[in-house]
Amino acid sequence: MNRSRHRRAARVLATLAMTAALPGAAMAQSAAKFDAPVVSTQWLADNLNDPSVVVLHLSNIRRDYTAGHIPGARFLWVNDIAPSTPDLNTELPPVAKLDSLLESLGVSDNSRIVVYGPTVSTMVARAFVTLDYLGAGDRAAVLDGGFNSWKAEGRAVSTEAPKVARGKFTPRVRAEVVVDADFVKANIDKSGIRILDARTPDFYNGTVSGAMAGGYARQGHIQSALNLPFTTLTDSTGKLKDRSTIAAMFTSAGVQPSDRVVTYCHVGQQASLLLLAARYAGLQTSLYDGSYEDWSPRSADYPVVGPVRK
Repeated sequence: MNRSRHRRAARVLATLAMTAALPGAAMAQSAAKFDAPVVSTQWLADNLNDPSVVVLHLSNIRRDYTAGHIPGARFLWVNDIAPSTPDLNTELPPVAKLDSLLESLGVSDNSRIVVYGPTVSTMVARAFVTLDYLGAGDRAAVLDGGFNSWKAEGRAVSTEAPKVARGKFTPRVRAEVVVDADFVKANIDKSGIRILDARTPDFYNGTVSGAMAGGYARQGHIQSALNLPFTTLTDSTGKLKDRSTIAAMFTSAGVQPSDRVVTYCHVGQQASLLLLAARYAGLQTSLYDGSYEDWSPRSADYPVVGPVRK
């Protein structure tokens, strides 16, 4: 009897091993991952009824969602993923809060998450960074062209909020996705680290004055940072430029394929779009979340390159 049981167990194990080796099994294991951080409207339309796909309509006000959204999409409030603190604007909430939020939206460990706004915007990119930080970056993507493209193509729009079963999400925090001022300071002029400023050239050069200057203690940019404005990354339809164009833009900014790109801006939102584009180009990426709002008031040990003062 014991030998019989052992033979049956051996047959079961052999069957499991053969099943795991089948191409279909391998595809099932990798099905939850995207090969790029953006997906097309056609991809979403083709996969909209897949129960593993969770679509999030990101907005700073609910009535944008209730007026019309992609069928099955759930409303995600911007302030839930990027609230301000008494010290800094647009910061990451605690992991436990983000975990609970995603679960309430029906996100689970096997979910593929598609986030959209009107276009590919800094706001939507910020949501991607948040998901990447939580360890879900390879299962998250931004809808290229956003809701505007979806509607322009005559695709279905709904005003009904779906019934959502609570998900089971396990955060796997990737601490390297978000860095602080001390990390940036330690890596100024370091080989293999390229610091990129996502702001427009007037802020990068420190030539903005008056009320538009943002109240910075020191105008200019972080020493060794180069400028790649977030406004140059998308086309007139609100889509990311094609991958080869994006890659060429980073090369022109002095980035080598093996470099780790650290992006910053005013408060970490414009820099999120630059991070998304860098990831699209296949680069290693990190966000300095505090950005220039955090850097500017610090001591001279955190160096700034600014306009010449008379």
